[in-house]
Amino acid sequence: MRILIWLIIGLAVVVWIKRALARVAHPASDGRPNAKAGMSPGRDLPSETMVQCAHCGVHFPASEAVSGVAGTVYCSTEHRKIAQQ
Repeated sequence: MRILIWLIIGLAVVVWIKRALARVAHPASDGRPNAKAGMSPGRDLPSETMVQCAHCGVHFPASEAVSGVAGTVYCSTEHRKIAQQ
């Protein structure tokens, strides 16, 4: 009977140590699911409008757009130059 009690105590100590080491290795992970699935804590970035390049058709953020004639947008100055030729 004493051996069984010591085995249970030893198992409890091993589990406690493993959990403590896991918390040290991953401090941001507290075992609770994030409010938004797939999002890292502190990464709530505002969404941005996406536009399409008039030359190649690639979609990219509007803040990276290069404006052309008549309000057309391009992904790079090279594509704007090609379209203006």
